[in-house]
Amino acid sequence: MHARGEGERDRSGGGLRRWAPVAAVLAVIAIIAGVSLVGGDGDDDVSAPPTTAAKVARPEGAVTWTMAQEQNLDVTFPPSCDTETGLVAIPFFFRTECFANVDDNGGATAPGVTADTIKVVAWLPAEDDPVRALLLQRIGFDATNDELRETYTGFVDAFQATYQTYGRTVELEFLEATGTILDPTAARADAVRAAEDMGAFAVLGGPVIGGAWTEELHARGVVCVGCPGIGDPEPTVFSIPPKSSHIRAHVVAYVANKLAGGKAEHAGEALQGEDRVFGRIALGMSESDERSAELLREELAAEGVELAESVLYPLDPGRAAELATAAVTKMQAAGVTTVLTQADPILLPAFTAEATKQGWFPEWVLTAAPFTDTTAFGRTFDQEQWAHAFGISYFPPQVAPEVNPPNQLYEWFNGEPPPVQGSLPLLLIYPQVTLFFTGLEHAGPELTVESFRDGLFTMPPTARAVTQPSVSFGEHRWDAPDYTGIDDMVELWWDGDAEGPDEAGVEGTGRYRYVDGARRHLVDEWEGELEVFVEEGAITTVEDIPEDERVPDYPSPAG
Repeated sequence: MHARGEGERDRSGGGLRRWAPVAAVLAVIAIIAGVSLVGGDGDDDVSAPPTTAAKVARPEGAVTWTMAQEQNLDVTFPPSCDTETGLVAIPFFFRTECFANVDDNGGATAPGVTADTIKVVAWLPAEDDPVRALLLQRIGFDATNDELRETYTGFVDAFQATYQTYGRTVELEFLEATGTILDPTAARADAVRAAEDMGAFAVLGGPVIGGAWTEELHARGVVCVGCPGIGDPEPTVFSIPPKSSHIRAHVVAYVANKLAGGKAEHAGEALQGEDRVFGRIALGMSESDERSAELLREELAAEGVELAESVLYPLDPGRAAELATAAVTKMQAAGVTTVLTQADPILLPAFTAEATKQGWFPEWVLTAAPFTDTTAFGRTFDQEQWAHAFGISYFPPQVAPEVNPPNQLYEWFNGEPPPVQGSLPLLLIYPQVTLFFTGLEHAGPELTVESFRDGLFTMPPTARAVTQPSVSFGEHRWDAPDYTGIDDMVELWWDGDAEGPDEAGVEGTGRYRYVDGARRHLVDEWEGELEVFVEEGAITTVEDIPEDERVPDYPSPAG
């Protein structure tokens, strides 16, 4: 059933060979970006937890519509308040409650803050940074810096006009990186410039290069929204993707509740009747990766799930074939039927090609490893192997541009679509702006690093949706203070016959399908039978916004 000719095997490795001239750079970029996109908290598993008190108090002066009604307070609200709902009158599913006006905001309450302004700096990559062409374009992120500036500015203007900022205007400036994302020295120097020369109260985004940028800003007390995470973020660093321990919790729950004890029904024909035997293949770059692997083994064991084999491989594109051969051989020798896959997307084509070469067709279980869950990279993996791929991801599916919520919000306020297009690229930009303005509202009039932190910690979790993840900070959904945003994930599987565009708009065959209309799950919601490889109800793209995610049609400021 799975036999194939020599020429066909050559094509299976084509994805890796096409990248060969830049393989070393790409592989480094891929894993660094992976660290950033999962919160960048590689040391989180081995360091002390943040020291914030268990529950923070709502900052003084932050009065919501509900509070005013329940306590019969004599307060006024901005003109942008929808007094029928008590929510901000903006066509945005995650819009907040209205916050009351104040007579006195405390003036210059923190560096970068005056009675009238708040200095915010948005990070931009260097125009000649190879990541722009070599990785991000692959997932549709090909905007110029001018387009990034315009997109940031358009979103800031929309929220400045509608959200409560207690009499202050956000002064948005931009810092273009002086080096590539692989240059920690430049990242540190740029962070110093943002803090000391530009006088930022807060920055948005940063280079996906470990913690250099974030550490320097953290040391100077600058709020960092959407920055690569660090082991001790208290009290300034707020990342958007989930941290490694939260991803691990999802993986353990998914495997224990939906896979363990069953037959490998989605493996190749030779393994379908076998009881599931689990293995793991993952990129391992540090002692933290080794510790994380051990923690996964221990947490699975606590749920009665054994890992028969675990392979951590080094970042060495020149040895891709050798590493793949060794890994696949070990997996087969251990009788593995089901592989928990936390590999990088650059070397994974070699692993899947080698599995086909050895005639081994296991279940490939996606475990939220960045970029492996994008269609653009999924098409580069051996398609005979990827026909058995399914699992979980924290990224939502692509959303048709005409109904994509951030597209609609931007156009509602600015009168034209955002220069940056695509579901995934927009998810890497506009949440930084929305979270910052949400933090401002909840922080109250006396804005400081601590009140901003307390504001986000008291912010209720955002509504559940399929087009976008639900986020929270603090201890709403986790046992320890949480500085990373995304809490829920979606189940998906690879449909090798599905046709349509990838994240960059490239038409082709093979796409991920999202189970049950892309319904998302919190960590305690993984239960019931597997529904993967069932086309009914599984979508590749959100074409219509679900009824419960539709927003009011407020008059457009742009006319």
